Amino acid sequence: MSEYMNESRCRYYRDIRILPSMCDGNSRLSIPAALDIFQDTATLHADNFDIGPEGMNRRNYFWIITKTRIHINRMPEMMDPVVSSTWIQASDRASCERDYAIMAGDEILAYGRSVWAVISRDTGKLVHMDGLYPDLDFNEAPPDDRPFIRLAKKFEDAEEIGTYTIRSIDIDLGGHMNNVNYVRAMLGCFTADQMKEMDISEVEVNFISQSFEGEMLRYVRRFAEDGSMEIGAVNSADKAVFTAKITGSF
Repeated sequence: MSEYMNESRCRYYRDIRILPSMCDGNSRLSIPAALDIFQDTATLHADNFDIGPEGMNRRNYFWIITKTRIHINRMPEMMDPVVSSTWIQASDRASCERDYAIMAGDEILAYGRSVWAVISRDTGKLVHMDGLYPDLDFNEAPPDDRPFIRLAKKFEDAEEIGTYTIRSIDIDLGGHMNNVNYVRAMLGCFTADQMKEMDISEVEVNFISQSFEGEMLRYVRRFAEDGSMEIGAVNSADKAVFTAKITGSF
């Protein structure tokens, strides 16, 4: 694997190959694996500023993602060589935006945006970015300038499409369910044939609250007026801990 940063250091690149473990039943990069690539690339970039796993563990902090969106033009196929890149925008007091792209040459195959925040393990509260976030020349534009959507958190009118009990393998360094595993569990509510028919072009998710090992989530869905699918992961208290909007062919 080769890796490099641009002159301003706010954008990081790494060369990767799409391996079988990353692929879906169509031998193409799966949506959860693409989100894993985004997250892993972000971690490698953050490590250059001492805010990767080692630096955050030393401070007893951890990163969380509050919102993320992936837009798919086309997914690379098994064994394709691609470049994964990530870049950061200037932060506000309590959060920062990170952008992503998976590219083949000059072609953008998929791109993403996400909003991150930092939590203290000691207090369980948000940590201010001042003194933590790097001071760089933020000159890279986001892949698109659409604002993140706000989905209603109530799903009384929705149909249940599946349940998922959180297991030990879903837990990350923060001690809660990893953000990508919500998406894995959500997409696991559909058959392989349904996934092919859906031909998903975009997924946007909001992470509302933490979930822990042993909890059971109910995945429920409804269809919006624009034809998109809205999905919620609802806990035993009937509160949505995760919401998603999926754009595709339904």
